[in-house]
Amino acid sequence: MKEKIKISFKRELLAGFLTVAVLPLVVSCLFLIQMFQVKADRDYRKVNMEQVHIVNSAFLEFWKKIEDAENSLASSWMVQMAMAGKAEGRKSEVYHILYEKTSELRELARFDLYSRDGACLYSTGTGMYQKKLPVYWGILKVSGAHGDDLIVQKDHEDMSLMAARGIPGEDGVPIGFVVASLTEENLNQVFQGLLGSQDGLCILNEFYEPVYSAGTSSGGEIAQTLRAGRMEGKEALSSWKDSEVFVASLGDTGLTSVLLRPEIFTGGLTGSMYSVLFLMTAFSFLLCLFVASRLSSHLSQPILLLNRAMEKVKKGNLDTRVQMERADEFGQLAASFDAMTAQLDQYMKEQVAQQKKLNEVQIAMMQAQLNPHFLYNTLDTMKWVAKANHIPEIATLSAKLAKILRTSISSPQMITLKEEMELVDSYAEIQKIRFGGRFTFISELPQELSGTFVPKLMIQPIVENAMIHGLADCDNGTIHVKVHQLETHGFLCIEVTDNGCGISDEVLKCLNSREREKLSGHIGFYNVDMVIRLHYGDGYGLQAERRQEGGTCVRILLPDGEQNREGLENNKETKKESGTGSGEEVEGVNRNV
Repeated sequence: MKEKIKISFKRELLAGFLTVAVLPLVVSCLFLIQMFQVKADRDYRKVNMEQVHIVNSAFLEFWKKIEDAENSLASSWMVQMAMAGKAEGRKSEVYHILYEKTSELRELARFDLYSRDGACLYSTGTGMYQKKLPVYWGILKVSGAHGDDLIVQKDHEDMSLMAARGIPGEDGVPIGFVVASLTEENLNQVFQGLLGSQDGLCILNEFYEPVYSAGTSSGGEIAQTLRAGRMEGKEALSSWKDSEVFVASLGDTGLTSVLLRPEIFTGGLTGSMYSVLFLMTAFSFLLCLFVASRLSSHLSQPILLLNRAMEKVKKGNLDTRVQMERADEFGQLAASFDAMTAQLDQYMKEQVAQQKKLNEVQIAMMQAQLNPHFLYNTLDTMKWVAKANHIPEIATLSAKLAKILRTSISSPQMITLKEEMELVDSYAEIQKIRFGGRFTFISELPQELSGTFVPKLMIQPIVENAMIHGLADCDNGTIHVKVHQLETHGFLCIEVTDNGCGISDEVLKCLNSREREKLSGHIGFYNVDMVIRLHYGDGYGLQAERRQEGGTCVRILLPDGEQNREGLENNKETKKESGTGSGEEVEGVNRNV
């Protein structure tokens, strides 16, 4: 994506405008929507919890009055006498007590006094005399088994709720029952004015069966959902059909209230908010696209003119000029371009003339140079003359030098380690004669490594540095060349050690820095390191260190075995493609040692 944007100035401008305009807008709107939702949900939930408390408190307050009324009736001496059959002729007094105790609740509930065999003897309603409730099951059965406790059940289809309490006899066994019956209309009056038009209320018994429902709640459906979740051990239901659900226990009545309140953020409202955000984003995007297009066209036109002019210059037309009538930075750039091409044209003409003269001089100098083959043939002749006149040192010197010279001017640039070591031996023989045998030269080359190919004249410059710098003040010096494989796989190591005067920290730092400018006097070290790295990569080359027992050790690190041959083949292919040969580089190394 980043690469596709960078290929077009217009795309870069558009991306910049989108980054500073549209992106902050989207992020800010999303943040505001989320914050608004969190704040509104928190405030609305607080209101909902207050509403739940109001509804439940109203019911519990009403239920407390029913409980107090039943307790008062059950403890009345006259009611107990009437249930025991000892109040003949005093029926009006019993009714007086019944109406007195339930005066505040008669419009909200019906109160009945049942005998122990389930017959209704007294009632605040009509048509209830001698109506019967079963005593072997239902609410009277449960109430008789629980003594003074208030039992809440739904026994009849026409009643939403019934509450019964036993009337204790002398032996503690209930001699009758006080029963309060509430219809759906009665409960509607209890909750009148407490529920909004979109609220729903459902009251469930201990088995999560609905005994009352009002408003938007569907008693059976919500009860079934809650009952199924409770049986599966799930957490309490928090939302249901775009409504928030609040479940609360109604004191010790065994009842549960389920209040449904509409969600403040429904899918439609949230969708509308995001739709507005989308429209604002789309408008901002189109505006950014329009501005980016106009601005890029204004800015890119002079750039296109300059680009076409540069293409002509690349093809060699230095007479190209840019005609631009602008006073801004692009106009200044066009004027500078015209001045540059004029100067470049003049410079190129001067360079062509100068190069022509230089070539003529170089040709003349090359014609005056000695032919390397003539020098080699002359050395060969000196060797035979020395032998004929019985001067072996001169013969040896000329023979060894001729061998080194022949190798340096030969076309193969990669030779075996065996051939390389023979060249080093020839160089050491020459130096022994020169220095009168003041040093000992030792070389070790395992047979299995003798056929490994390496760049030619690679060890000789290092040995020369050891002789010139390491053994400068030694009369019995030793130079040891050892070829071996490192334990680390993939490395062939050639160590050149001496027991000379050692090396200073400054020179050691320069040798390992691989910077040509710092290696004054050690140019051979730099050239060998450069040739190896050009052949095999930066993981190989030269390393110098000071020996603890005295002297210096220089390591030549090369790839071994198959990796060496693969690097050689890849290097040959690279040289062919670039039109240069490694021979020129190695010959250059030899000349600079």
